[in-house]
Amino acid sequence: MERDNAISEIEEKDLKQLQQILKSVFNNDITYEKIKDLYKISSNNKEIYVLGYYIKDKLVGTVTLNILTLLSGKEATIWNLAIAEEYRRLGIATKLMNRAEELVKQEDVKRIWLFSGSHRKCAHELYKKLGYDENRDKAFVKQI
Repeated sequence: MERDNAISEIEEKDLKQLQQILKSVFNNDITYEKIKDLYKISSNNKEIYVLGYYIKDKLVGTVTLNILTLLSGKEATIWNLAIAEEYRRLGIATKLMNRAEELVKQEDVKRIWLFSGSHRKCAHELYKKLGYDENRDKAFVKQI
């Protein structure tokens, strides 16, 4: 069955396309082995979703959602929102973010944390438009 203008969880057959999108958007050297490891972990964990947006069965965008169970209740984090360059400005990122939010509402999540590199100014404008507040909380990062 062809996936066209559809969002679904990434399948194993999509991993090469996922790697290409993440490499081009984040300009990193993510290996295929790391992509396979993420797929294996996420496919066996109901709290991790690696979503893809497909046009004519081609993966053109992705976002990763992780639901966390804390003492204070459930929260979620969003990572790696990435759209292939030729498919940007078509509303795909908004659709992926909306789908991630639908999933967290089903899980009674109270708050979503969104992590984004400081250089991704266009993405930040989208996040603000979608109601994310960059001034509310602050995340600190330590490289290990």
